[in-house]
Amino acid sequence: MESRRRRRRRRRVLLLLLAVALLLWWCRRPAPETLATFNIRIFPGEATDPDAVARAIAAIDADAIAVQEIRDRRRFAAVVERAGEAAGRAYAHALSPSCRGIEGLHLGVVYDAERYALIEQRPLSPDAKTCPWGQPAAALTRLGRVDGGDELALISVHLKALDSPEDHALRRAEWAWLLGARAAIEAELSAPVIVAGDFNSTGYRHPGHPERRFIDEQVAAHGLQLPTGGLACSMYWQKDGRYAISLLDHVLAPAELDLGDAEALGMCAALDCAEQDEAPPDFHAVSDHCPVRTRLRR
Repeated sequence: MESRRRRRRRRRVLLLLLAVALLLWWCRRPAPETLATFNIRIFPGEATDPDAVARAIAAIDADAIAVQEIRDRRRFAAVVERAGEAAGRAYAHALSPSCRGIEGLHLGVVYDAERYALIEQRPLSPDAKTCPWGQPAAALTRLGRVDGGDELALISVHLKALDSPEDHALRRAEWAWLLGARAAIEAELSAPVIVAGDFNSTGYRHPGHPERRFIDEQVAAHGLQLPTGGLACSMYWQKDGRYAISLLDHVLAPAELDLGDAEALGMCAALDCAEQDEAPPDFHAVSDHCPVRTRLRR
């Protein structure tokens, strides 16, 4: 009888020690990296409120944010500083010229300098004014973890807009270029490369749409994942006097990375992606796009 009691006590002690060990292991795991993308429409436009943009960036509360359509770098730097103060972060940014659409646009990454140090920023488009046919605006940002963890290689991207058959054909060519460039950089760095930005995937919300089939096939064929694929929307646009929704902004990553479900923030979250009769909040003051966020655990 005494021997059984001792065995039971021993098992309880072992189970307790195991639970403590698991708890200590879990607590010592590095915190996930919060990643996001945000197309801040032609910043700043005539109606843009820089303070509202700063609040929107602060509300994302991400470690690294791919950004697109930055026109005034000086004013954007002030916005990034205010966003960092509001979020309690040391936000910095690295931008490269964009060849998409309007001369003077830039794209790149806003990042928390208390978590990352900038290793490299380089445009992937050879011409800062005009994208060669079949090549999107894209820039690579490499960030080193200040805690000594694996570096983050993030491509901010902006594909061709609009919805004509010619636009869809050009985006398919841009996808082919982007997939090849991503794989080449991954081989160069011997590290996974994540792509985030405005893919202008106007057909992706609709099951069975040729653009959705094409993207899903490319993602699967190249061993990638698209955690943003299940979002209801990521932007609003004017259609027949109303404000309709679309899903244009994505995060594209190697399938082996542990990425959490994506979420659309800002007005997309506030309005639950419902179409509107009037302009959604922040539509004019901030952007027609919503920030999109996910988490990387490694």
